[in-house]
Amino acid sequence: MDAAAVSRAKSHGVDLQVKIEYRYPTGPNGEYLASYGVASGCEIQGSNEDRASALADLQNFQTPAPIRVIEAWLAELSVISASRARDDMESALMVTAYSSRLAQYPADIVREAVLVKAWKWWPTWDELRKECEAKAGPRRHMIAALQQPEPDPEPVRRAPTLAERDRIQAMVDDMFPLRTAVERKAAVDEALKGNCMVGADE
Repeated sequence: MDAAAVSRAKSHGVDLQVKIEYRYPTGPNGEYLASYGVASGCEIQGSNEDRASALADLQNFQTPAPIRVIEAWLAELSVISASRARDDMESALMVTAYSSRLAQYPADIVREAVLVKAWKWWPTWDELRKECEAKAGPRRHMIAALQQPEPDPEPVRRAPTLAERDRIQAMVDDMFPLRTAVERKAAVDEALKGNCMVGADE
């Protein structure tokens, strides 16, 4: 799951964990097809400063390959995979169409989809697109997470001081005079359990 991008972010002090949702498709006759995972979000931990440096680094990963390089990868793929016979014009049109679309994806993702994955037959554009999307999706979620600011820290809580407890007790006594003293004290004791106050001691 884009281990290189996760590793680069970690080198900047940012932990990224992409959330994956699995799909279990069926065919037209109800048969089960191969399951696959789809990136649905990304959990992140890191300071705003670390996020900014990791974001700049990961955005470098988004650079597409030049068209000529993509064409060379496609030419290599045509040699190592089987395909039906095409004339020169059809082959040129197909390479142009594939290259222009693949140029919308980062270079490393395209190279992996075209050359690292083992294709027995020349892939359709839909097959290549799905392969690229499967790899580009997690990275998009990582970048989106890095663009979000670090959430405000949880406030430090403490036990109430005696003065705070007395003030709250007096307020409850004043607001609920029809309740017994025991009931009013029990209500304050319940409300002030544990570390329930925020801010410096009075």
